[in-house]
Amino acid sequence: MSAHLGKPHVDNVRVVLVTTDNCDHQIWMTATARKKVAVDRILDAIPEGWTASLLDIKLLPRERSQLRLQAGEVRKLSRR
Repeated sequence: MSAHLGKPHVDNVRVVLVTTDNCDHQIWMTATARKKVAVDRILDAIPEGWTASLLDIKLLPRERSQLRLQAGEVRKLSRR
């Protein structure tokens, strides 16, 4: 088992733009090191027919730690 299992994986948070079938946009995030895996994880979480594209956004260390994402976790950002 990995020594990081169960610990926040905040070094590799990928930001993804999701476009719904009615052309609305959403921002999703996932904690994964590989860019291709990030998009695949988001595509697995959203309805068929929606699209996902990786955004070139680097989060600050403070922002990554506040998310508390676990390795492989996918999360949709909500408006406050």
